[in-house]
Amino acid sequence: MPELRDLIESVAGDLTVVRWPSADELRRRVRRRRQRTIAAVALVTAVTAGAAGLARPDRKPSPQPAISPTVGAAPVQIPRSVLLRPEDVGADRATQASVADAFQPIRFDVMLDICLPQRAPELLALRPRYSQSQSLQLGTEDHQPARPFLLNQGVYRLSAPQAGAFLRDLRVAMAACTGFTGTGPIEQSGAKIVASSRHSWSIVASGFAGDESILVRGDTVTHNAKTGEMIGKSSRLSAYLRIGDLVTVLTPRAGTSADDLRRIATTAAQRLCATADPPC
Repeated sequence: MPELRDLIESVAGDLTVVRWPSADELRRRVRRRRQRTIAAVALVTAVTAGAAGLARPDRKPSPQPAISPTVGAAPVQIPRSVLLRPEDVGADRATQASVADAFQPIRFDVMLDICLPQRAPELLALRPRYSQSQSLQLGTEDHQPARPFLLNQGVYRLSAPQAGAFLRDLRVAMAACTGFTGTGPIEQSGAKIVASSRHSWSIVASGFAGDESILVRGDTVTHNAKTGEMIGKSSRLSAYLRIGDLVTVLTPRAGTSADDLRRIATTAAQRLCATADPPC
């Protein structure tokens, strides 16, 4: 059903349009706040030390503690450089700026995003420590085809327990959402009718990239809600991978083959290896 596929791709392509502060802007804000905090702490420390010295002038200064070496912290931010590149998917360029943010919710297949609040809200309770997302499209700002969308990628850094359980919980959520039905008006042959769409999900491949991976097919069958006549059916693919503490979700345009998506997913996993914890 072309109209439904176009709508789903339009929604998927718009998921990264919201503009969040850039990573540089976030770092500038953090630096300004840190400088103000350090200045305030220094002032309080100086006043407190002076008062203590006046109260006990004969007190010997305490020995300074030895400075221990700083242990390198595990990575939190996800560099833009580890995301898929336009040439990985045959895009001319990334026509939408990537979005970086802490605690941004995970984006799933479009219809799963609609179903989960009703059938499996516990999966939506995940709050990644950090995320990066992008939309890869065809064309340029001045010249774009009618259907430019190629692929969305979201990368999310979770706690180790959450990352380890993510694909297991996703399987449970897909089973809970299978049979999810939505009803609403659509236009058919110039007339408006009420349509009922039934959605289901199945795993078509697994274990092909990263530490864990699944390739998911979402199927939609639409009927005329009044007559029961089947209007059309469509399917779409998405890939979910775990690399260490990172989870990435790949949502390509309709018509992308399973082989192509597996190839893209393998490339995505390889690029994420360096910033995963533990690294590959």
